[in-house]
Amino acid sequence: MIAERLAAPLRRLASRVLRDGPPAQAPEAVGALRAFAGAPTPARYLAATRLLRAAERRHKLSALGRLAGQRRTEQSLDLLARESSLGPELVQALRGLPADARNARRLKLIAELLATHRLLDARTSGALLELRQSLGPLPAPAPAPAERRRRPRGR
Repeated sequence: MIAERLAAPLRRLASRVLRDGPPAQAPEAVGALRAFAGAPTPARYLAATRLLRAAERRHKLSALGRLAGQRRTEQSLDLLARESSLGPELVQALRGLPADARNARRLKLIAELLATHRLLDARTSGALLELRQSLGPLPAPAPAPAERRRRPRGR
């Protein structure tokens, strides 16, 4: 009687978890489910429920991580294409990288480094221009004196 009442919600949970995620990713949950089916007890029901819910949580987090990684990678690639002087062939090559969180961070760092380089280049060229204007025209450099040749020793 108790086993029949416990089996129905466990069956629904197991069908949902195993339908959404592959059973190979939840071997301990499948084992606990088989143990409950072999000898149904409340303890085995709780163990199977916990393991099935943990497998469901892992599957959902994995799917969320992949989706977020793809979105971040696309955002980073768009930032690189829009705000840098990278050629379209290089951006296409970068699109070939796997869309995960690590590559998204790398692409974002590359974009930030390129932006920093542009800012530094603009500031240094502006400072050099101001320095040249404040110094006025520079005299031509004096030619370097010719070096005297030494006689080889021992002759």
